Amino acid sequence: MCNEVLALEIRGRIHELKSEQVRLKDFIQSDQVLFEALEKAISELNWVLTKMESEGE
Repeated sequence: MCNEVLALEIRGRIHELKSEQVRLKDFIQSDQVLFEALEKAISELNWVLTKMESEGE
């Protein structure tokens, strides 16, 4: 009986975590898009900086 109760508790927690994961999916994806946009902007600014420095020499 104790194992059955524990199994029910574990199944319940798994269900809660899966629900939380589904709710966070869009948030995680939007963060990934933002991260990639920032990464691209940083790369472009580094390119501009390198070009400015090479032309200044």
